[in-house]
Amino acid sequence: MSAAALVAPPPMPPHDPLWMGLGGAAGWRIEADSGLTVDSGDNSLTLPPLPGTFPILGDPSGSLGGLVPPAHVAVDGGEGLWLLDRARRRLRRFDRCACRFVDVPCAQLELGDPRAIEADGERLYIADAAPPGRLLVIDSRHLALRAVLRPPPSATPWQPTAVAARRGRIAVADAANGRIDLFAGWGGWLEAWPGTGAPSRLAFDRCGRLYAVTAGDDAVAIRDSDGKLVATASDPNPVRADFPPAPFPVDREGLIDLSGLCPGAGWFDEGGEPVAAPAPAGPSFPASASATTIALDSRIARCRWHRALVEASLPENGTVRLAFLTAEVELSESVVASLPDTAWSALPLGAGGTGEALILAPPGRYGWLRITLFGDGSASPALRSIDVEYPRISLRRYLPAAFGADAASADFADRMLAIFDTGLREIEARIDRQAAWFDPRSAPSGSGGGPDFLSWLASWIGITFDRRWPEARRRSLLRLAGRLFACRGTFNGLRGSLLLWLGWDRLEAIFPGRARCAPACAPAPPPAPLPLLILEHWKLRRWLHLGAGRLGDDAMLWGSRLLGRSVLGQSARAGATRLDAVRDPLRDPFHESAHKISLFLPACALATPSARGAALRLVGENKPAHVQARIVPVHPRMRIGIQASIGFDAVVGCWPRGVELGEAALGRGTILSGAVPGGVETPRLGRDSRLRAPRSTPSFASTGEATP
Repeated sequence: MSAAALVAPPPMPPHDPLWMGLGGAAGWRIEADSGLTVDSGDNSLTLPPLPGTFPILGDPSGSLGGLVPPAHVAVDGGEGLWLLDRARRRLRRFDRCACRFVDVPCAQLELGDPRAIEADGERLYIADAAPPGRLLVIDSRHLALRAVLRPPPSATPWQPTAVAARRGRIAVADAANGRIDLFAGWGGWLEAWPGTGAPSRLAFDRCGRLYAVTAGDDAVAIRDSDGKLVATASDPNPVRADFPPAPFPVDREGLIDLSGLCPGAGWFDEGGEPVAAPAPAGPSFPASASATTIALDSRIARCRWHRALVEASLPENGTVRLAFLTAEVELSESVVASLPDTAWSALPLGAGGTGEALILAPPGRYGWLRITLFGDGSASPALRSIDVEYPRISLRRYLPAAFGADAASADFADRMLAIFDTGLREIEARIDRQAAWFDPRSAPSGSGGGPDFLSWLASWIGITFDRRWPEARRRSLLRLAGRLFACRGTFNGLRGSLLLWLGWDRLEAIFPGRARCAPACAPAPPPAPLPLLILEHWKLRRWLHLGAGRLGDDAMLWGSRLLGRSVLGQSARAGATRLDAVRDPLRDPFHESAHKISLFLPACALATPSARGAALRLVGENKPAHVQARIVPVHPRMRIGIQASIGFDAVVGCWPRGVELGEAALGRGTILSGAVPGGVETPRLGRDSRLRAPRSTPSFASTGEATP
């Protein structure tokens, strides 16, 4: 019997209804000109913020609505916090011990008109707009001025007002020339993007797009890596996922809250001085807004839509209202928008507009859902999902026909029996999902506080899980237990268990599947080889065989040296050495290397005592009882003669590529890629050169004849 035969069939008419989900991964299917917005964080449907209210991407602080630090604050790669006091023309650093900003000696900087600061790794970039304009590059570790960057000379003096840096790419806004200059990480000027205006703030997102904020404009310009304008936006919610989490809260006036970095800190102004906490400045929302879905096709003629389940998060004085429209043919968006309110059937939702509601609209193949959110202006309801159930399959089908003799009686009976139908559907759904509890891939593991069916399933076949194993690894072990039990106590069984324990569960190299009968255009590439992990000591025997062996460094002659037994008068002393009375000289050489294995495991997997204990228990359960196992931790290095067994604890890698100037740093594993001139071989002393006396050279007399 196949596994599919044990799974309940999907619910379908005529006994089970169908579902259509809105929200979440399925999307909302709303019209393009909808009055509601979709939050990029949890994909919920919310009211849009009013224009000009915080947070907006073009807020005066330059923080893109709190997505990035303000223009006068930067965080370097070592989590150091730097503040540019533009009024007093000084650079300040946040002292985490004192929970305050301290001045940094600026003898080398001599700031004239500082406008913005940015950090990229351990480099600080300060845009100084004082003529002739310059971009200062400072090493944050040593507080040393590394370079002063400027573009090529132009007719109008350069005036940098904003700077952004990401992965060695630096963008500087030039307010005087209305352009953005790009520099490389090593300091060279790359190009200029003209026609960008005079941005007051620049910022890169995770995808390398550049956001340019212009003072007084709520919307920002978004450009790709080539400088092409790809979009303009004012709402930070759709692009919030494109930026890393903000290190601290930011007020719309540029105040920063550092209480999360230091317990004794609070709010600081643009000069780095402590200030009182500002009044909450959140977004303002309209009182209400609506959105209409596109046509929902049931593919059932004269479909009786049953109910809707609504999940929402509602603030105080917030509510949700739904209305449904049906038609037997698909209507255009303009026709749907022109219909009066009397054509829509309101859904009787509970308090606040959440929960379950019957759809009282007349039958129709197509349906439209109108969603209206209401708020008090200070907060927005968040509609998370709506599940629409169709068609209506009532329990009336089990009653006498008299309960549905006419349309009014049938509708009343259906609505009354729907109260009991909800409870029965929940029981049926639980039974339908019961098959998933007996599958190692879907059984509840108890991680969320529920029942641990995964360990219960393991107890059926005698497996006791180590709770320190990751959940995915426990599921893989239980799913492949049947294949491993078949070869338990063998090389493949022990190796397969170790691979699962290490998380290398690609067992097709150990248990090859059947060949496919369908022809292939090209042979499939072989799977990547997995490490052997196990070395059987009998394979290390280097004995000579009559007529087949040769004397060499690895050959061993049969004799006392093979086992190294104690000999009285040589390596043993009377009264000090214990003699072994049991002797088996014919089989002792075989017993010396038989029934012994070495297990080569990564040292990182054995770093803690609990990990070593788990490895020992796993080996003890899967190895033969008469075999003596020794675990050898493998460190990420190669030691000739100690740790250099190819295939077990060492691999042969390719020759590393040389470094390129400006892209790599010199280190222990660096090889300079200097080319050797062809045809020139430098002699090596002691290998292909010898020291000897210089050859005598001929001397010439005044007559021009050579004298030997």
